[in-house]
Amino acid sequence: MSISHEKQEPQSSARLGAGIFIGVFLLGLVLRLIALDQHPLSETEAHLALQAYALAQGQSVPDLAGQPGYLLPTALAFFLLGAREATARFWPALWGILVVGLPWLLRRQLGQPLAILLALGLALDAGLVATSRLATADSLALWSLLGLITFAWRREWRLAGIALALGVLSGASFWLGALILGATWGFWRWIEGSLEVDVPETPYSLYGVSLNGSIPWPRLAISALVAFFLLGSGLGIVGRGLGAAATGLVEFLRGWAAQGTTSPGLLGMALLVYQPLGWVLALGQWMRGWRRMSPLARLSTLWLGVGVILLAVYPGRQVSHLIWVLVPLWILAASTLTQWLGGLREIERTSLLVVATAYFVLLGYLWLNLEGLVPGNVDPQWIWVRGLAFLGAVLLGVALWLVVGWSWGMQVSRQGLFWGGTVFLGLLAFSATWQAAGLGRAPSAQIWGSQPYVAEEDLLLKTLEDVSEWVTGRRDAVDIRVVGIESEALRWALRRFYHAEFVQTLPPLETPSVVITSEVAMPGVSALYRGQDFVWRETSDWSLFLPGEWLSWIIYRKAPLQRQAIVVWVRADRFPQVVNLTNP
Repeated sequence: MSISHEKQEPQSSARLGAGIFIGVFLLGLVLRLIALDQHPLSETEAHLALQAYALAQGQSVPDLAGQPGYLLPTALAFFLLGAREATARFWPALWGILVVGLPWLLRRQLGQPLAILLALGLALDAGLVATSRLATADSLALWSLLGLITFAWRREWRLAGIALALGVLSGASFWLGALILGATWGFWRWIEGSLEVDVPETPYSLYGVSLNGSIPWPRLAISALVAFFLLGSGLGIVGRGLGAAATGLVEFLRGWAAQGTTSPGLLGMALLVYQPLGWVLALGQWMRGWRRMSPLARLSTLWLGVGVILLAVYPGRQVSHLIWVLVPLWILAASTLTQWLGGLREIERTSLLVVATAYFVLLGYLWLNLEGLVPGNVDPQWIWVRGLAFLGAVLLGVALWLVVGWSWGMQVSRQGLFWGGTVFLGLLAFSATWQAAGLGRAPSAQIWGSQPYVAEEDLLLKTLEDVSEWVTGRRDAVDIRVVGIESEALRWALRRFYHAEFVQTLPPLETPSVVITSEVAMPGVSALYRGQDFVWRETSDWSLFLPGEWLSWIIYRKAPLQRQAIVVWVRADRFPQVVNLTNP
């Protein structure tokens, strides 16, 4: 089969499409860059950021993590712009927005409407936005593999080789994505060869996903190798980055023998709750039937199914690995939207707007009644009233469907329900994206994003800086001992305190100005110290959720949290008031 199906768009339509795409691109950029330093780095993020920080300072890192594609550019950013949370997350945010740009490169193959709608889905998706705001190489892995496919499709082999090299440098997530896409392609070739499928031609279907002609392997291999050695060694500065690329493959293979910490049920909840619009629109493709779907929709369905199965059986799975199934989900969703957009030409717009608004209001009323079923929102003896109201709204919707169909035609009724529901679910999806990005009021109650969440780092640092200023006159020079705590996030938080040390035990005769311990530990000379506890980690224990708690979480993102505290002990004679009393 061929992928040379291209459409020549009129010049005015092309300009309009370019303007819309720029707006979509800027919206995705804002969601990925806004308030990047609002939340502290998690343990995983801090582990990578500390290694990049050491590289930026010219220090040797003995066990370089298997994500040199993140470490080396972040070290450069730290060197030029300073080491802080926003800088640590800058490159992942940039790679995430570049993923949004890939459909535009395929607008001639896909058709401009499908390319723009796909870019919109990728720009606003909760999981992709949340992953782009994490200081890891997951978004680079996604861009690299999708970029490899995109550039190969456009027959730009040098760029495809560069994308392949960046993917190898991005770590274990790339190899998991490559396995999913490789298995998908193998099943696709087998299905295409064993089934006769007749698909009627439609304006924006993709008829073929194989490459015309032979692949110039030497050109692809040379560009990949050159890019790998140059980028993996930081232009020859950090030679160990090349070896770290192999560590990424080893980490992926070890994942098959790992003790899984993320349950398949939690992955399923992350998929269903954060992408309501995507799943409903994908359902529109599946209702057409396998034989009537375009080859692109069939391939995306297979990709989605293979990805879900492999993630369910992969013991080392993480929530961020769901990015590999979000892309085919939005391809299916964009295909459905494109088909329904084509039907708008035959409908009077005023009647459609009225009907869509009516359905939108009705869906909002249903949602309000669903909120009433959350435990604590209504007296149990009146919950049947909420149930009747919900049922009444459903019956009203059926009546509206029949009346509109009888008055203005079933086409208006169907289109009104579709667009009213799409706008409503779109608002829910945008709210989910805002929450998953950590911009809402409950960042610690999100499945996507940083887990466990570091809660009171700002209060901890302010206290330590104040104590340091009292003791030394500078806000970063107090002597600190962290006793018995292994926390990369805490190491990152204390990186600017020159006299901060992490030890397992405190020597009996040593009395530093500040001692930091776990909430249950006490320094051996506690009589000389005064302590203040801080909530350090907040974690949602999803396995203990009751059905009512799940409903409350879905609607309000409220969840029971487990908190772990640390205690900051300051020598009593370091407080100004104590000094004044003892030294008049």
